[in-house]
Amino acid sequence: MENLWQGMDNASQPIGEVNYTHGIDIGEPYMSTEQQLNNFPPDGSQNMNTAVPAQPRAPKGRRKGTAKRQDNFATKEDDFLCSAWINVSKDPIGGINQPIQSYWARIKAYYDEHSKIDRSNSALQHRWADIQKDTSRFCGFYYEIERKNQSGESENDKVKDAIQMYEGIIGTTFKFIHCWYILRNEMKWNEWLASMSASNEDPHASCRDKGKKARSSTASSSSACLEVLQKMSIDRSAYEERVEAASNKEAKDIASRSDRKLALQEEQLQIQKVQVQIQQEMLQLQKEDREEQVMSMHVDKMTPWVREYYINKQKISAMSFRDDGSSGPSRQ
Repeated sequence: MENLWQGMDNASQPIGEVNYTHGIDIGEPYMSTEQQLNNFPPDGSQNMNTAVPAQPRAPKGRRKGTAKRQDNFATKEDDFLCSAWINVSKDPIGGINQPIQSYWARIKAYYDEHSKIDRSNSALQHRWADIQKDTSRFCGFYYEIERKNQSGESENDKVKDAIQMYEGIIGTTFKFIHCWYILRNEMKWNEWLASMSASNEDPHASCRDKGKKARSSTASSSSACLEVLQKMSIDRSAYEERVEAASNKEAKDIASRSDRKLALQEEQLQIQKVQVQIQQEMLQLQKEDREEQVMSMHVDKMTPWVREYYINKQKISAMSFRDDGSSGPSRQ
């Protein structure tokens, strides 16, 4: 999934419009991802410019000194939250670069204007974090499906294949398909995805991206160790020159403090080396865990091309295991 974020663009949307998708009523029973997906048109199109009428707030009715646990977010609430994020981010006055408190205060105000469910600022932020994380993961799987460009596949088939890939790799059901339909063609959303990819902080949780991040962290730590070692060598040379030229008590005191400083730096370097070793071991464990997951997957019920994808992955894992075994003793 090397170029997942390329080619994503969309026209801007004026402030006050709400991107809305089909949802369920607040009191409606929970629907699975497959059931939610069937509510959307087969081509995946949405009426992205439908204005949501303002609805009266529900009376709070909470007595002083009592606490009430809020219900889980409903689909319509997620829709309102996504639309609030889009419209506030598009605001030319501040957009996403405004102070975080002001930014979320405006998102909450927009959400409260359209939702009859009262949610705290903290609840909205936590919900949006979940939406961002899971939906960005799904985007990666969907772009991988699109990149393969299987002949004869409809838009709905691609979405279903992406959902199956998400559940097979992540291990949980993708519950924000309604949010994806709202966000997928939004310029601000795609800009955010691109920025996450560029900064190596992409929340898309494919196994390969996790490995890239771990390798990047290990390389950064190794580079930091080298810089510390070089700086210590320079400091020691300067220290020796000062000691040779010094002939009084003050110079000896300075030398003593320098010794302690160098000893502390050497100790810190040893700690960093241990951390690098631990990170390398964790990376190896993650690799083995991913290969084990791939090898243990049941491919019988998968669609043909998805089954072929995992069979190839299993073959690669088996060859890697064989090569590791022939190159040296196995890790205990």
